[in-house]
Amino acid sequence: MLSARRRIVALALALSAVARCEAIGAEQSALLPAGSYTPFQKTTLAGAAERLTRPVALAPFRLDLQPVTNDSFLEFVREHPKWRKSQVKSLFADAGYLRRWPGDLELPDAQAASEPVTDVSWFAARAYCRARGQRLATTEQWEYALADNGRGQAEVRIRSLDWFSRPNATRPGPVGASAPNGFGLQDMVALVWEWTLDFDAYSVSAESRDPNGKESTQFCGGAAAGVADPTDYPAFMRYSMRASLKADYTADNVGFRCAGDP
Repeated sequence: MLSARRRIVALALALSAVARCEAIGAEQSALLPAGSYTPFQKTTLAGAAERLTRPVALAPFRLDLQPVTNDSFLEFVREHPKWRKSQVKSLFADAGYLRRWPGDLELPDAQAASEPVTDVSWFAARAYCRARGQRLATTEQWEYALADNGRGQAEVRIRSLDWFSRPNATRPGPVGASAPNGFGLQDMVALVWEWTLDFDAYSVSAESRDPNGKESTQFCGGAAAGVADPTDYPAFMRYSMRASLKADYTADNVGFRCAGDP
């Protein structure tokens, strides 16, 4: 009987913990409405003579208001030791994993607590989101959120170009310093790059530029043939950045935020 009671108590505690995580996630995330999004890269349809711009429909989803901070990731590694910097397997993160942290459970200083966690691999970011009962956003969801349903694209370009023109800072600033966009999301631009669930599904290559494999792909400007807007330089940078990554890579300027279902 005692064993049965313990099992019941353990189950109740587990359910309570899940409920708390879901509540926290709801408080710290925005519900993005269903909408239509035009991908950066054109689509090749069966029987089509050329690559086409085809809008895709996105269902409602939740997305964190801000990137995950060092402080939040510290709580995660406290509860999941296998993701501490001294214990993570090389299969899941390269040697730069949590490079700025002096120790497994030690941040560089008090200021770092509010800064976005970086030097985390895709595997680690996915594990963090899963521990919260969530996931990483797909690239289409992330880009849709960035575009603010089409209302803020001009501002995104301006802020992105300004960010690109500045030398990389020694460390990122605190999260939440930028004004929220129309969805209530902050720091989508000019703080850190962010992992997406399918980051490696998109690339600007010879194949994506010219499906017929013509020599035109070898000439300057050929990459523009396969994209919806060849003038959108910031989008080229975002997709090129993702294409340069592998799941175990870490970088000083790559962080993440979590997504989930409504």
